Amino acid sequence: MPRAEKGSAKAIANKVKSKGLQKLKWFCQMCNKQCRDQNGFKCHLTSESHQRQLLLFAENQNSYLREFSREFESSFMRILRHQFGSKRIRANEVYQEVIKDKGHIHMNSTVWHTLTGFILYLGSSGKCKIDQGEKGWYIQYIDQEEELRRNKIVQRAKKEKDEEDRNNDLLERQINRALEKEKETGVEDEEPVQRDLIRENDDEKIKISLAPRSLVKPENEKVELKATKVFETADEKGSSNSMKRPSSSKSEASSSKKSALDKIMEEEERYKERKNRKDYWLHEGIIVKVVTKKLGSEYYKAKGEIVELVDKYTAKVDVDGDILKLDQGHLETVIPAVGKDMLIVNGGYRGTKAILLEIKERDYCLLLKLKEGLKHGREVTVAYEDASKLA
Repeated sequence: MPRAEKGSAKAIANKVKSKGLQKLKWFCQMCNKQCRDQNGFKCHLTSESHQRQLLLFAENQNSYLREFSREFESSFMRILRHQFGSKRIRANEVYQEVIKDKGHIHMNSTVWHTLTGFILYLGSSGKCKIDQGEKGWYIQYIDQEEELRRNKIVQRAKKEKDEEDRNNDLLERQINRALEKEKETGVEDEEPVQRDLIRENDDEKIKISLAPRSLVKPENEKVELKATKVFETADEKGSSNSMKRPSSSKSEASSSKKSALDKIMEEEERYKERKNRKDYWLHEGIIVKVVTKKLGSEYYKAKGEIVELVDKYTAKVDVDGDILKLDQGHLETVIPAVGKDMLIVNGGYRGTKAILLEIKERDYCLLLKLKEGLKHGREVTVAYEDASKLA
């Protein structure tokens, strides 16, 4: 039959029919040809071009099936990832998006005979999460890159924690060695000896010689006391007393040992502070106060619990049953009564639970006793904004 003339009613009807999807059973994937009816498909099967394609397919049919299956899976996963993301969606809806393209790889040319078989394959291979509901199979894309990033973050945090534990163990060993060496040398702190004040002459004034520190002091040289102050007794019949300043080589050696230990501990505190001091402090499970007026007087200065962290600087706060999404700039920490539990949210002991021992209002800081970790039982001082009440 000759081709209909361009612009004729027959040509227009044929063009309309060619648009949209045709029946899958009348499509030949090897020849990439879509037939409109049973008669046309039968004629195609007996054609010489189709017979040549069948001979090629018969030589290596597994290779063709693998190639068609790979292309179909690739297009399906691309649409699922780009259009639906990680949402839970019906598998048939994704399949309808795939077959909208007339040039797509048809399922009858793959190793999967049904959509259910293909969905079960995605679930067993770990590429998607699948479950069956009343309306059929549901599918959810698993972002492998996000999983890798999450695993890297967990591994990095574990590595940093192991390094911190090793540093703490090293510092503990250094302190123990210093203490053992101090015991071996027999150098211990000596208590200052109390001596009675002896009155020599009732009319004599008491003179105490004090010396200012020199700007440049040679090593291992004692500072001389040069300045003199005179203190008169309130009672003329008071007594003059001779006061002696205790000094010994043992106490000096002990102070030097103590300063070495203090230096190690101070270095440890500086290291922890430098490592754990961040510009964000939000944690789940703490009580915070709303300090922004943009939400109205109902929520201004209201207290609530952080139930979820959206990111490092944003959290969802439960205020009397209302869930508010707030930035950390609109929140501040809450100080409970003495004896209550708190969480250190920033600084050297970030993330550690502690008990509030004292509120130092003059210095705007808190005295806390650690409840967990290697320094359990240690008393530390933190600023108001570095600790908050636990829910």
